[in-house]
Amino acid sequence: MQKNIPNYFIENQSIKEKTYYKMGGIARYFSTPSNLYEIQETILWCHSQQLPCSILGSGSNSVYSDENFSGVILSLEKLNHWFWETDEYLFVEGGVTNTEIAEICLVANRAGASWMFRMPGQVGASVRMNARCYGGEISQIVKNVITIDQYGYIKFYTVEEIFQGYKLTTLMNKPEIVVGVRLYFPNKSAAEKLLKHMYDCEEDRHRKKHFYLPSCGSTFKNNYSVGKPSGQIFDELGLKGLKVGAAEVSEYHANFVWNMGSAKTNDMLELTAIMRNKAKKELQAVLELEVQPVGLFQKEMYQKCGMEKLGPSYEDANGKKWVGLFYYPNNFVTKLFYSNNEFPKILYEAPFFEYFQTPFAGRPDVFVSICQLISFEAAKRNPNKPFLQWKTFTIDNPNKIFSIPATEKYQKKNHKFIDELWKYSVSEIFFAHPEKPKTSYLEFEITPNGEWIALEFDGIRKRSAQNTKPNEKLWDSLIINEMCIHFHNDKDLRYVFGMSFTYNNLKKVISDQQNYIYFQCALSLGYAKYYLSPAWKQDKNLHFKNMKKIKDENLKADFHQPAKFWKVKLF
Repeated sequence: MQKNIPNYFIENQSIKEKTYYKMGGIARYFSTPSNLYEIQETILWCHSQQLPCSILGSGSNSVYSDENFSGVILSLEKLNHWFWETDEYLFVEGGVTNTEIAEICLVANRAGASWMFRMPGQVGASVRMNARCYGGEISQIVKNVITIDQYGYIKFYTVEEIFQGYKLTTLMNKPEIVVGVRLYFPNKSAAEKLLKHMYDCEEDRHRKKHFYLPSCGSTFKNNYSVGKPSGQIFDELGLKGLKVGAAEVSEYHANFVWNMGSAKTNDMLELTAIMRNKAKKELQAVLELEVQPVGLFQKEMYQKCGMEKLGPSYEDANGKKWVGLFYYPNNFVTKLFYSNNEFPKILYEAPFFEYFQTPFAGRPDVFVSICQLISFEAAKRNPNKPFLQWKTFTIDNPNKIFSIPATEKYQKKNHKFIDELWKYSVSEIFFAHPEKPKTSYLEFEITPNGEWIALEFDGIRKRSAQNTKPNEKLWDSLIINEMCIHFHNDKDLRYVFGMSFTYNNLKKVISDQQNYIYFQCALSLGYAKYYLSPAWKQDKNLHFKNMKKIKDENLKADFHQPAKFWKVKLF
């Protein structure tokens, strides 16, 4: 019996109730996280229980095996939050549907997303496969992508690092979940024009009977070297109406395979194997599945359908093949990952988000990263050697962003160590102890000009005895990095500043038993502008109720919430 099952898990969930195709077996566990922390908890729980894990968006492009799924299916159905960071930047979580994005842009009179209307699926999966239709392609509107990998680390990508061409991305062969996407819509458009295009796209889908019966849309990718689309190939081969069990090639679009009501996954895959074999044998057209099989399959089916082209597979004790997995319990691979001795390693890189996710108050040009410089064991042996590096970086001059400088007040004294630095424009980081986060945490603040403060807490907002009055001498080995300019990937200009911490600086908050550390990054830019990384959803109404006095509409941000800090394992 599994222990400590998270409260957002459902046991023995029918997969056919959760997918477009209405096929598949029973999932032992079905996880429905509603934020990044619950996603990470699900991943780490799979590690601790040694259970396979797969990711389910809306199920519009995946088909689960008829065999029961003896692990965890992580669903993104509740990861559906969105907000406009600025007039042009729209942030959406990975579970927001493509149709919703078209509707959001319609209301805001923003061009660029109308082609997504009624396109099945969620934006996370669309980014992963570089979805396209009706003259649009997801790569055209993406600016940044945030993922979580199979070890629970957050990663951050630019558009150039993701997209490689027609239905091809670097994420297709990476075990990473697209949890957030920053979309860019620089152009305005009249609502009437957008709405007409949206209705045209919807009408075309209805004309082609896209929604007539359950399917996953295009079953095979187009092979452009053949010179004609896959649907035309199957039409010329006379495959419309071909059946296996209750699975049938659509009479309206020969690249669609319908579930006529009671089809099994094996029916559908047997049919696709016939289609694929005929195309290869009679027209020398080699076609790859676009639909993603997930779960446990007989080796014969795996080979007939060409599943080896779809990513890594794992063989179980009975010779069957696991495919389409996000995580598979393999102790050797896991140990290899954590024992890798190549440093430095980026543990975290992500943008900041406005604290309350207030529309049009974002900062899409400020980011943060945390890098491990030496191994955990080496840091303990050399406790005054730089161990972790925290950097804030921008793509615009920080003097425009950090608009309330502390330097002017203190420059005559040549003083850099400043209490209550948060009153000025600063970047902040909090570190908490994994086993006692509410009673043991640290706070560091820094400005682009190198003013800084370091504080130790024995409780929430309760400074430790030796930090009642901040003491610079307690942090002698800490390294301050004032603003510098460098290039990322040889072309991306970045303004960078931060700190490097030793093991001695952080030993109060490091668990030697677990090798974990908790952190939260924040920005306090002044004029009631507060930002977090990673962000959590704030309940404004609850915050109002808890405030005894409200002088104005601006809410005070609360960064001192160590129980909500992000968790990373140190190498």
